[in-house]
Amino acid sequence: MAITVTGASAGSLNQFNQIQTRVNQYDQQLASGKRINESAVDPAGLQVFLQLQGQELGNNTAIKNSLDGISALQIAEGSVNQVNDSLQQIRELSVQAQNGTLNSNDKASLQKQADALLEGIKDSLSQSSFNGQSLLSQDGELKLQTGPDSENSQNITTYNLADTLDELGLFSIDITESAALDQLDNAQDFLTTVSSEIGANQNRLDSTINQLAETSLNSAEAASRIGDTDYAKALSERSAALVQQEVGIAMQAQANANRGLVLNLLAS
Repeated sequence: MAITVTGASAGSLNQFNQIQTRVNQYDQQLASGKRINESAVDPAGLQVFLQLQGQELGNNTAIKNSLDGISALQIAEGSVNQVNDSLQQIRELSVQAQNGTLNSNDKASLQKQADALLEGIKDSLSQSSFNGQSLLSQDGELKLQTGPDSENSQNITTYNLADTLDELGLFSIDITESAALDQLDNAQDFLTTVSSEIGANQNRLDSTINQLAETSLNSAEAASRIGDTDYAKALSERSAALVQQEVGIAMQAQANANRGLVLNLLAS
């Protein structure tokens, strides 16, 4: 007489295998720290997790780009401040040079000092650059990618200060003439406008960085809730699965014992 595995025994074995699969999943979650280690665990959740993770990485990169922009603006601002300081010194020399008590040699000496400061201004403007990009020697814009999407960008304005100051007569100034003071005032007014624009761009980038940081944090938290292991829950469910596994083993052992008893009775 043939003895086969009954439906109940086959069902118990199948249930045992399912429980073992769950235990393996919990072990993997606890070891990796990730709730979704393969797409079969949660296909929809994995897709959302990857999207959130992509947004977080994009935002973090955009923050780095914005910080580079601020660094460039700080270099430009420093150069403009240095030029302003030199203009102030030239203005003091001009006020002194227009004193009628000075002789021609005195005035020539003061003009020579002013000319040296003007050469320094030219050098400052030509050397003001960030990563090889000129900031104060040409009119234009530097585009910054300040977000994870293609439309998220901001432009930094670059200036050709040397040409503008030359048009204002700065580099051909005669500090002994009364018109020199007006020329210097016009140059300083222009630089004040440039400084204001640079400061406004810095404030804008600061605001962008704060917004990106907040968005990145929110994306990271949302991704963590979806993709990271909830250790308390995983440990609890693993313990429950192990208990079910032990019960299944005991039931299967009892079924095997009963089957052996039947075989013994048939054999007697």
